[in-house]
Amino acid sequence: MYIFQYTNVVVRNQDVARVLIESQCLPGRRTLIPISENHRNSRVTVINEQSLQRAQRVAEKYHENVVRLLDMIEYPECVGNTFKAICGQIIVVDSLDCAREVAYTDGVKSRTLTKRGDDVRPTGVMSGGVSEHSKTPIINAVSGIYKQLDEIKALRVELTDIRKYISATENKHTKYKELNSKLQESERRLAVYQSNMKTSQAGMVQQDIDNLKNEIEPVDAEIADASVKLAALQKKITDLESKKHNDTQVREKRKAEICAQLKEIEARAAANNDSAAKARRAVLQIQAAVDELRNTIDNEKTQCEKKQEELRELEESLPAAEAAYEAASKEHKEVSAKLHALKTEQRTIVDRLAKVAKDITMMRKEETRLKCRIEDKEKEVVRLKESELGHKKFASALLKKYEWLVDEQVHFNKKGGIYDFDGYTVNKGNNELKEFTDKIEKLERSLCMKNVSNLDTCEARVMDIKNKRAKLTEDFNILKRTIAVLDRKKTDEIHRAHESVNADFGKIFNCLLPDASAQLVPPEGKTVCEGLEVKVAFNGVVKDSLHELSGGQRSLVALSLILAMLKFKPAPLYILDEVDAALDLSHTANIGKMIKAHFRDSQFIIVSLKQGMFSNADALFQTHFADGHSSCTLMSGAELKKLQTDKKLAAQATEVAEAEREATKKPSKKSAKKTVQNTDDEME
Repeated sequence: MYIFQYTNVVVRNQDVARVLIESQCLPGRRTLIPISENHRNSRVTVINEQSLQRAQRVAEKYHENVVRLLDMIEYPECVGNTFKAICGQIIVVDSLDCAREVAYTDGVKSRTLTKRGDDVRPTGVMSGGVSEHSKTPIINAVSGIYKQLDEIKALRVELTDIRKYISATENKHTKYKELNSKLQESERRLAVYQSNMKTSQAGMVQQDIDNLKNEIEPVDAEIADASVKLAALQKKITDLESKKHNDTQVREKRKAEICAQLKEIEARAAANNDSAAKARRAVLQIQAAVDELRNTIDNEKTQCEKKQEELRELEESLPAAEAAYEAASKEHKEVSAKLHALKTEQRTIVDRLAKVAKDITMMRKEETRLKCRIEDKEKEVVRLKESELGHKKFASALLKKYEWLVDEQVHFNKKGGIYDFDGYTVNKGNNELKEFTDKIEKLERSLCMKNVSNLDTCEARVMDIKNKRAKLTEDFNILKRTIAVLDRKKTDEIHRAHESVNADFGKIFNCLLPDASAQLVPPEGKTVCEGLEVKVAFNGVVKDSLHELSGGQRSLVALSLILAMLKFKPAPLYILDEVDAALDLSHTANIGKMIKAHFRDSQFIIVSLKQGMFSNADALFQTHFADGHSSCTLMSGAELKKLQTDKKLAAQATEVAEAEREATKKPSKKSAKKTVQNTDDEME
């Protein structure tokens, strides 16, 4: 586009921008805009509807329409603020006359472009023509697409509705699949129930009942046969018993007959030995048959009793089996009813799905038709772009051939102007060309061409200076933003340091003086960045000033503050030279405990004469001064242990401390004041 030089480049984040700047891969100066910082640019303004309506009323005089440049561009939302900042105050019209009047209209006063590339600014700057680095204005191509945006938006809305409808039908299709799967699951469960009925206890009982019924029929037949045989045998036994009872009555009679017969038989015995033996054998066989019949009767009675017992047991278990069978039959009926309902619902869903599938097919056909229409429109857009490129090439060839057309292009097709081509013919053009040639020859004799070339040079320098000024303004704004960011980071770092040092200060001071607490707080009405003051409290009572503390307490406050600051930025090694010289032995021991508790990762070299510091040392060196030379000896083993537990040395240290305290009480008030003042200076 004529009016824009591509000096703004959108990148992903600040790291990418820094790499591009350091590698110098972009020609000339460029403003890199990170997407991650795009949301912070909240001061962007877009021309409002009221100003746009005023501009439209002005454009209606020229039978033209007014469009925001921002509405002609499609851009992702992540760079929305960037596009609004660049294009939000720009209006696009058709002609230069309309652009001039719109740009200077009260209530509008906005930068105005024409579709062929003219640029009119309310500040009075106006440019036009074709730049050397582009062939034809991009707005001409964008305006053709802008006319079809409404149709494209309508098609997109229609496509969105179609997709929503398809999504709705997809839910129904999904529901159909779920119901179909439920139906299959119900059929499978029914088959499982039927198989379980066969293998369940009730099914087995029913099968046993059927088997027993089948077994009972032959047993009943056997029992009937056995009953008939039993009745016959009982009748025979009755006859035999009656015969036995009547035998005593006729015994005498029979005896005589038998004797007669015996004689006769004995007479025949000799002749009938063989027949007698046969008779004996027949009698024995009859007796054996009778015994066998008795045993058979007893066995039949036993079996009959067993069968009757089994029959009673089966009759007792029959009600439970019938109840189980009825429950299973009831469950089978319920499952059959559910299956019938599911099949009915399935048929309903299948009918509905068939209707939905038909609707989906129609929608897909409609979608295909719309896609074809969109493709036709896209092809038409491509054809228009190709036609536009052809015309641009032809126009560029003419501009290269006749360079003076570049300067005069802004006046083309103006009604009533010198380049009004309405009704213009070739003959008329040739005549005018001849007249203008004669005029040019006359003007060349009277004009100095050197001044004309100098004018172009001066205008170019002015434009260059304006561009440099704009770039300097942008760089100045970037520096201001960078300084603001650094100030914010400095403030955050100060707050972080204050929180850390304040916490460590309180812990260290409490370790040195168990009943005391200390903290760093800003003065009343001020912030942390403006200053801090030390507040010390003993047993919950806050002291108004450090002057209320003793010299040793103030020394401990200063030592705690220094160590807290050193803990925020720790060092690998610390050297303390007789920091406990003016302190009591209890304070000295507390210093050793504090160092051991809070500075486990640091090393300390401490010069001390008091035993309270010795007991916490990891290594102890003893210094000597002999023969004009000082020496240093590492104490270890028994010597170190003895030195750490030496009561005599502890008593000497106590005496030295008491002597120092008495010495501090004897000096005059003047010297005491001087000592306090020196201590305050040291604290400061």
